[in-house]
Amino acid sequence: MLFKPAASSAHRAQPAALATSHHIRRTNTAGGPCYRGMTTTNKGNKALKVKREPGENGTTLTDDELVNMSVRELNQHLRGLTKEEILQLKQRRRTLKNRGYAASCRVKRVTQKEELEKQKALLQQEVDKLATENASMKVELDALRSKYEALQSFARTVARSPVTSARGPMASVIGPLIPGKVAATSVITIVKSKTEARS
Repeated sequence: MLFKPAASSAHRAQPAALATSHHIRRTNTAGGPCYRGMTTTNKGNKALKVKREPGENGTTLTDDELVNMSVRELNQHLRGLTKEEILQLKQRRRTLKNRGYAASCRVKRVTQKEELEKQKALLQQEVDKLATENASMKVELDALRSKYEALQSFARTVARSPVTSARGPMASVIGPLIPGKVAATSVITIVKSKTEARS
């Protein structure tokens, strides 16, 4: 009776290894079609690592680069990133842009405030200048008013005072002299006196 030689441990382990390799070949889909379990796993890790390199470079962008880059450049850097990394990078870009807008608005408000303060100072100087001129003109007007009132009072005094009567032969005929005709009356009196003296 013939006896089959006992299978060695290497032969017994081969089906298990094949089963393991078959299991890995069916479950590992990240690296594409697999022909060998261990080799395929290494290739998948290598491909995954190479695929993440652009993403790693994209996440190390500086704030200035991230804000100033165009949408096309941003999309190029987003290639190879996971959804979570894309959302984080976009949120970071949005936050930086909002900070820039807020800083720009603050600078604009400060500039406008400074400009308005300068205009206010100039207007205040103009108001002070006009107030000084107004006060000076008021003093001058008061002085002119005082002179006018003094002249008016003097004119009323002259009009009310009696006029001195002319002396001479014609004094009784002429009567009291009117202030506006003093010079003419005096001339007439002098002429009449000379005519009478010659006759």
